[in-house]
Amino acid sequence: MTVAQRNARLTAAARTQPTDREQVFESIFAEHYARVYGVLFRLVGDRAEAEDLALEAFWRLWERAAHWPENMGGWLYRVATNLGYNALRAGKRRAVYETDALLPEAPPNPELAAETAAERQRVRQVLEHLPARDAQLLILRHSGLAYKEIAAALQIAPASVGTLLARAEKEFERLWENDHDPSA
Repeated sequence: MTVAQRNARLTAAARTQPTDREQVFESIFAEHYARVYGVLFRLVGDRAEAEDLALEAFWRLWERAAHWPENMGGWLYRVATNLGYNALRAGKRRAVYETDALLPEAPPNPELAAETAAERQRVRQVLEHLPARDAQLLILRHSGLAYKEIAAALQIAPASVGTLLARAEKEFERLWENDHDPSA
């Protein structure tokens, strides 16, 4: 049974048997939490924030319990990426007003940690310069989603995911090599 078929079965069960809604929700949570969290972690780069945002996405699903979407997985990933983008925008606004008062703890290998942090920051900067759909495609694909799930989350034709993904990867590489100068 595919994920989409399981989601459809769970949605139908929740609609017809409201008393089983908690059990159905727990099944959905168990099935999708790790991947929703993974998408958000790759997007925001902070474990605690990714966990908070993942829980927020599931809370929004719970609030919609009477009207669960047919494609629950796609809906969850779409809500999660939107929450992630909102968090990134809020973080930028906060950064203008706040400064870090605490020094971070020294990692076991400071050189490697610095290189990793710099590379992650550079990836995020390149993603910011991509069109939103391209950035979402790359994040969802590198979070382990199948083409069909990406298509549902971004509301595009499943047959076009491969082509759009290839274009997004090519544009990412071009920006990466040109230090993400969109005019180059």
